[in-house]
Amino acid sequence: MLMRMFPFLWHSLWRNRRRSVLTILGVAVAIFVFAALGAAISGITFPVREVGAERTLNVREAARSNVLASRIPVSYEERVGAIPGVDACTGILSDLAVVGSERVHIFVRGIDPEQYRKVHRIRVSQSEWTAFSEKQHAALIGHRLLARMGWEVGNEVEIAEIGLRVVIVGLIPPQGVDLENHMLVKRKYLQVVRDAEGQVSYILVSPGQDRDPVELAAAIDRSLSLSPIPTETVSAAAYAEAVISDFMGFVKYLKLMGVVTVLVTMLGAANAISISVRERTRETGMLRAIGFPPWLVLSLTLVESIMLASFGGAIGIVAAIFIVGSGGANLSGLMLPGATIVLAAICSILIGFFGGFLPALSAAKLKTIDAIRFME
Repeated sequence: MLMRMFPFLWHSLWRNRRRSVLTILGVAVAIFVFAALGAAISGITFPVREVGAERTLNVREAARSNVLASRIPVSYEERVGAIPGVDACTGILSDLAVVGSERVHIFVRGIDPEQYRKVHRIRVSQSEWTAFSEKQHAALIGHRLLARMGWEVGNEVEIAEIGLRVVIVGLIPPQGVDLENHMLVKRKYLQVVRDAEGQVSYILVSPGQDRDPVELAAAIDRSLSLSPIPTETVSAAAYAEAVISDFMGFVKYLKLMGVVTVLVTMLGAANAISISVRERTRETGMLRAIGFPPWLVLSLTLVESIMLASFGGAIGIVAAIFIVGSGGANLSGLMLPGATIVLAAICSILIGFFGGFLPALSAAKLKTIDAIRFME
């Protein structure tokens, strides 16, 4: 029945072209904003999801709210390595530099090349890894960071914010977001530069295949419980979540803004549909008079509302794919996963459904005589 009514629906949809176009554009803007907010949330929280399945553990200073400020003696590395069930471990010194007018966040890791590769499966060409291992001031740069900063392999760069000067000897190709925006330097060099000799931020631990990571984490903390600086051992995912904890309030704000955007657009769509239904009161009465049941009148109005919102949603999603999903946006830390696109499409349909439900219900309940009298 509804398919046979399509010409009528299409005509009704464009009865007032200006209002229909404005409604479609309003939904398009809302869906674009919703997708952009989703991309920002995905970009911020992706490190936690990316390492969530890893068994790696992080041993850091306990009761330290800012994990990047954690400092434990590098001697803990040997003690942790001697605990049964530890396959390999290495101490890492972390730092953060915010550079340039765009406030680019550069995460710097000071590592021991020989030990680091035993714990972390990093894919780098052998020639670049050899150059990094042999040169004191060498650096490996994540491919996203390299592209965003406009650096090239062979460049000498200075991070004045933390007093670091390095020569880029290679790039870290795509292999998970964990290193894509990072700079790897020699641990001893970073310790001297940051006045942290004999200290590391945390110890990265690779559990043995037959050892439960949770039990091993408890054993590590027990072993170091009487040390001058107590430790807290957590999973790699928990550590990544702690690093971005300062952004979680911002993430909640983004989610709230997404919900508000959808609700406001829904009200706008409802208002537009209500006006359209009001203008067609006599037409609705005539439909009822010739035998159209209430459910069909309700369905026609609802389908019209959903079509309007879906057109707008399609425009907003296409715009988001070309703008938010572009290479430049990805380099800036935005990520537009397929799940966000699907959710945006569902939201556009919900905007049409809930925006048009009350006007549709009102049209379905309208008595024929009342409709005719209203227009006389």
